[in-house]
This record gives sequence, C-alpha cells and structure tokens, in this order.
Amino acid sequence: MAVFIIALLLGSILVPLTTQVEQRQISGTERTLDEIREVLVGFALVNGYLPCPDTDNDGAENVTANRCSSISGSRSHGNLPFATLGLAAAQYDVWGNRFRYAVREDYARRDTVFSLSTTSADLRVCPVQGSCGGGQALTSSAVAVILSHGKNGYGATSGIAGTTNPSASSNDELENTDADRDFVHRTHSPVGSSAGEYDDIVTWLPLYSLFNRMVAAGKLP
Repeated sequence: MAVFIIALLLGSILVPLTTQVEQRQISGTERTLDEIREVLVGFALVNGYLPCPDTDNDGAENVTANRCSSISGSRSHGNLPFATLGLAAAQYDVWGNRFRYAVREDYARRDTVFSLSTTSADLRVCPVQGSCGGGQALTSSAVAVILSHGKNGYGATSGIAGTTNPSASSNDELENTDADRDFVHRTHSPVGSSAGEYDDIVTWLPLYSLFNRMVAAGKLP
C-alpha cells in the first residue's frame, strides 16, 4: 500500500514537471524564432535582400546565378541558412532538428534588388489547413516564414543525422512541409485529438514590417 501511495505521489509530481519542461522548450523556441526574424531583417538592411534557404544541409544559403538555387512557384523552401546569418545558436531547435525557412524569391534575388514597388509577397499563414481563403489568413503577404517542427519533429531535417524525419500524419503539419505558399499556425493539439496532432511553432516576416524597418534605416526607397 505504501509503495502504491509513493508511486501515486511521484506520478502527480512528474507530470506537472514534464509539462513545465515542455512549455519552457516551446517558449525558448519562440524566442529563438523571434531572434531569427530580427537577424533576417538585419541581413536585409546590410545586403538589400533576404538570404536564400539552405538546401544541401551545410548551413549556408544556396544561390545560383544570383537567384535561389531551388525555386518553386516564385518561392524558395529549405532550411534556415544559420551559417550565412551567423546564427550558430540556431543551427537546430531544442529537439535537435533544423529550422525550416521559406522566402518569396523576389526578395532574395541579387540581380534585381527589391524596392517599395515590389509587392509580390504572398506567403500565407492559415489558422487551419485549407482555410486561407475568404479573408481567414493570419497573413497573406509574408516575405518569409520560419518554423520549428516541434517536439515530434515530423517532416524536419535532423540536425545531427542530416536526414529527413518521418512525415506528419495530420493535415496541418503536412501543410508546413509541402513547399507551397501556405503554412499553418495554431494552438497545439495532441495525438488523437479531433483536430489532429499539431506541435509546430511558426513565425513570419510581414512585407510591410520589412519595408518599415528598411525605410527607417534609410535603405529604401
């Protein structure tokens, strides 16, 4: 009986501790994403364009003939070029996976640098997969999206092995791996929930936030 009571007490203590650890990991990742976004702005202030994604897992952006090496539908997807940005601390998230990074290619070109008249930013962040129509998008004019695939890491590139983790099973997490213009940012939900498992952590760089910072710094128009 005493052993049962002790086990019960330990269980009641360990569950809240586990929850606290996970929340600290999430909060820390959110802060890292905020820092990455600021560094992206700083990179644009210095260079006049945003970096291209890292598509060969060496930490450096991949550029071919003044344009991102991998382009699909005027957008380039890959991993965060942490070495190009000088962000060794953002080599991977707290779960050991690379941060995903997507950029509207017009804002990463070197042969035609963007200006205030470049308003083609069209990366969208949705509250649910397939819900970006009808004015429901959280943003429909992001120039870049940065995300962590969370604790489950589905669809991410392992920061240690360099291999791609297993694919997600939920539509919302799959949306964050399919290399189109749409991403999902919503409240986390566990395995088995009616909404489907979701633990991705997403942030983005809005077009006019970038313009505002560059105008304030005298880099535009």
